[in-house]
This record gives sequence, C-alpha cells and structure tokens, in this order.
Amino acid sequence: MHINLEFRGRWVDIFLNLLLIGILSTITLGLYMPWGYARWKRMVVSNSYFDKRPLQFDGTGGQAFVEFLIIGALSLITLGLYAILGFAGVRMLRWEYAHTILPTGQRLEYRGTAIDLFFENFVLLFFSVLTLGIYFFWGYARLRRHIITNSALDGEPLEFAGTGTQFFVIALLNAILTAITLGFYAVLGFAALRQFRWDIDNTLVPLPMRSPAPMPVISPPLSALSGGIPDMEQRVRPTGQMYSAAEPSDDR
Repeated sequence: MHINLEFRGRWVDIFLNLLLIGILSTITLGLYMPWGYARWKRMVVSNSYFDKRPLQFDGTGGQAFVEFLIIGALSLITLGLYAILGFAGVRMLRWEYAHTILPTGQRLEYRGTAIDLFFENFVLLFFSVLTLGIYFFWGYARLRRHIITNSALDGEPLEFAGTGTQFFVIALLNAILTAITLGFYAVLGFAALRQFRWDIDNTLVPLPMRSPAPMPVISPPLSALSGGIPDMEQRVRPTGQMYSAAEPSDDR
C-alpha cells in the first residue's frame, strides 16, 4: 500500500527562502551556497506531509559543503566527467534522501546508478532539442519517475503518478499567469509552488513500519568528513523529536 505525499508550503516560504539564499550567497561570494542548499531542502521536506504529518530533513550545510567540495574535486580530476556521467547527481540524491525522515522515523534511500541517471538526462536533452523543446515536459516527468522509483523505504520502492501531459499543462498555466502579471507570478514563487505541488503530490510512499525515533543515517562515502563542520542553519533538537504541524519551522 502506498500513500501520496502532500506539499503544504506557501508562496511566501519559497520567495523568502530564495531571497535570503540569494542575498547571503552574494554577500559571502558564494560561500553560503551549501548552507543555502541545505536550507532549501529543509524547507521543501518540512512542508511535505505523509499521512497528515510533516517529514523532517536533518542534512546540514556543513555536510553539503563537504559533498560540494568532493564533487568539485572529482569533477576537476576527471575533467568534468564525474559530473557529466551522473556520478555527482547520484551522490547528491543519496545524500538528500538519506537525510529525509518520515514521521515514523524511517529514512528514505536512493538506489539509482550514475549510468541510469546519465541516460535519462541524455534522453531528456536529446529529444528536447530534436523536438524544439516540446518533449521537455514528458522528458521531465520521465526523469522524475526514474528518480522516485529508484528511491526506497525499507527496501520497497516509491512510485510516481505524474504524467508529461500534466506537467505541460502546469508549465503552460505558469507561463500564461507569469505573462499576465508581468513576471510577478514567477518572481514571488507562485509558479514554483504549483510545480512543487505536482512533484510532491504525485509521489507515493509505501506504508512503513512504525519506529519510535529516526533511524541513523547511512551517508555516502567520505561524507563523514563533514562531522566537524558546524551548520549555520541547523537547529538543535532532542534525539527523536520531530516537527509537528502545529509547530512552524523558523526557517520559513
């Protein structure tokens, strides 16, 4: 049995977080970007609900910084092939899913491979160019389905119900409303909000076994190096304590 996730974020959550991340990244000459990335993921995950309860994200900016550093170094050593062939994308997906916790305590797991992710991105790019961009919407839905179905909970894969036609309609509505409002619909986060709802509401998670506390995270290789780096945005929580629907995150 699978249950749909539900995104309950607001446009103001998206707009204010993007604004803050943009300002701090500019002030710090890009140094804040890993912390901004972790902050963004925390905003998305904490506004995603499973069985009427919010998910939690415990990845930190320090951890993201180490992942970025490793990806940058390996991409430099391999003349960019580490990123182009999908290894960087898989590394970040494994980090993101390993730090995503359901209300019952289980962590998600990404099991996809670099070659499969590379192939999906290649198909998306190739046919989008071949069809002058028309295929992009169906290709994005295909890529999203690939990522979701290669993610698992307790060994059982997630499912994705979204279609390319649905995404095309969403993109068309976003384009029309953005044009009518002279760009404000997109700038203020309404367009992104509509897409987030499609992405997350079409994600189906298997019903998990109950767990009293979050399971320990199994990090990607070398990510343990981040243990001594403090996170600028992470809050201290007692072990096992979760966010609740009645307790809004101060990261919003």
